[in-house]
Amino acid sequence: MSNLDNFGKLLTLSLRDSALNRCLDIESGKMRSPECKELTSELSEFSESQIKVVKRLLTQCVDTGIHDFLFALEEAQDELTVLVNGDDIVNESDGIQGEIFTEDGWFEKFSEHKENGI
Repeated sequence: MSNLDNFGKLLTLSLRDSALNRCLDIESGKMRSPECKELTSELSEFSESQIKVVKRLLTQCVDTGIHDFLFALEEAQDELTVLVNGDDIVNESDGIQGEIFTEDGWFEKFSEHKENGI
């Protein structure tokens, strides 16, 4: 696996999937903190259709944050370098923010939830 893909896998699993799975865990009642229990209770009053909207919204917000972060890395490449095993991964890509999308993108390759999210 390339260093660029190693970075993408880390970002996908440790940021995107972690955030999306947290939502699923709260919805299902697996989280036991008082705040999470309160959210679980409030979500239990939502219809299935409303829950789907919340999940789509969360997926869109997380994905936009990741996209914008990657775009900022590309824009700041004169001042900031991201090295993975000695390779500048921003320079390895012809648009690092685009690496997350499409059937060959990081989300489709590495995410438990694929490109569509939860």
